[in-house]
Amino acid sequence: MVTRVQDLYTFFVIARAGSMQKAAQELGVTPGAISQRVRAIEENCAKRLFSRSRKGIELTKAGNNLWQDLEASFLQIEDSYQQHFTHNLESHIRISAAPTFGYSCLVPRLGEFSAANPNIKITIETDDRIVDLRTEPIDLAIRHGLGKYPGFESQWLSSPELIVVASPSLLQQGQEISEAIDCLNYTLIQNSGSACSDWNLWCQARNIDDAKAHYGPAFKDDFLIVKAALEGQGLALLHDIYVQEDLKEHRLIQACKAAWPTEFAYYAVTTKNTLERPAIQKFITWLKSISN
Repeated sequence: MVTRVQDLYTFFVIARAGSMQKAAQELGVTPGAISQRVRAIEENCAKRLFSRSRKGIELTKAGNNLWQDLEASFLQIEDSYQQHFTHNLESHIRISAAPTFGYSCLVPRLGEFSAANPNIKITIETDDRIVDLRTEPIDLAIRHGLGKYPGFESQWLSSPELIVVASPSLLQQGQEISEAIDCLNYTLIQNSGSACSDWNLWCQARNIDDAKAHYGPAFKDDFLIVKAALEGQGLALLHDIYVQEDLKEHRLIQACKAAWPTEFAYYAVTTKNTLERPAIQKFITWLKSISN
């Protein structure tokens, strides 16, 4: 039996959606029909394309290979269909972002983009892991780094600064902070996501001996660091974009004006073919406008 194009497209949609149930909804068929098409492809290939786990379905090695062969072709077909045969087909952008970036930058402003672009559907997945844009159903990843991702296209978004913030009540009760070294009079909330904490680097950049610093709890997630700072547990050293809303609403105060620009930046990362999609270009342009 020759594998039908319909079956191959079904495989493509399942792999992109990461769920047979979601794929069935997207294609407007029953889950049973989805299973039959997958079975037909696997029988013709004589290989398993999906593996089942507690998290759902995942591509096998053979499935990854097939996905890489089909992705560009079917994306081009979908884009061509959208451009030439319908003006009402909804665009869908699947985004992977760090939880704190999604919370502080994306979610507060996403309503503006949706209102201006009602035909573009946005799905955001927040995860600290680095997703594989070639094999996972993700169109766009927002990553923090130097922008060098071999085999992918990256667009610079913003280069946030590390600033010292604290709750107003904590600063009212403690000593005045007029110089950077005065921060050592307070408990310092740590990040545990790297071998050397941001506070260590911050002190080194100012020739401050932090041997007498009092470090409080350490958190891997910046969202938890923000929460600890809001609760008055100490001073926090965070990227400015994470606390924009809290600073604006005076829930947090910039305790020390000695800001430290970091060499790292946030980048929108995607494949070359995906970057050519009009919806992706429009979304990246919008991201740049809100990230600066």
